[in-house]
Amino acid sequence: MKITGQQPPEFHGVKGGTAKENQKITGRSGDTQGTAETPDKNSTFVMNKIKNRISTEPEVRADRVAELKAKIKSGEFQVDSQRLAKAMLEDALNEDTV
Repeated sequence: MKITGQQPPEFHGVKGGTAKENQKITGRSGDTQGTAETPDKNSTFVMNKIKNRISTEPEVRADRVAELKAKIKSGEFQVDSQRLAKAMLEDALNEDTV
């Protein structure tokens, strides 16, 4: 669940405050605009590996879709309402922490 109308605090290039306060928070003096720090080689490697893995996955799992369609058509498909509610709540809570 996203709350609109509120801006998250900025940690790179802190808005507001004096240059001295911004230096304390960002560890930089002078510019308060800030730039994203260059990721280290390990995090770049990991991100590239993740992107490659995602790109090899099919957009639609046709076998799973066919299986679910058959279950729905035959009336065998049952929704686990407890599991669904739990997943929805976890997604909403995770969205708030991101």
